[in-house]
Amino acid sequence: MPSIPIVAVAAREPLWHLLYRYFFWGWLFVDVNTGDLLRRSAAWRHNMAQRVHLPVYMRRWCACLVATFAFAALIEACDARATAAIFYVVAVLSAVVEVFAGVAWLFLRAR
Repeated sequence: MPSIPIVAVAAREPLWHLLYRYFFWGWLFVDVNTGDLLRRSAAWRHNMAQRVHLPVYMRRWCACLVATFAFAALIEACDARATAAIFYVVAVLSAVVEVFAGVAWLFLRAR
């Protein structure tokens, strides 16, 4: 069976897939509520092993939070409050995602 170069596989993936994988970590984890006891246990161990990637996603969302908040503050200084409100909302949503990732990271600790 011939091997496919990694560059060829990555070139066929749409941009929105890459952006989704860059910002959201759900594709890394497996549902622990399906299957028998052995599969659920394996899924839990898999999720605990994937926990190490969550701080990377937290840093990305933190950068998004800081950038949108700074941009909103800059726009608000120019008396465009309605436009700045949009960026403040994005900053707050980034903070919510940040907290969610932090809680998931804490709860996936090994017992």
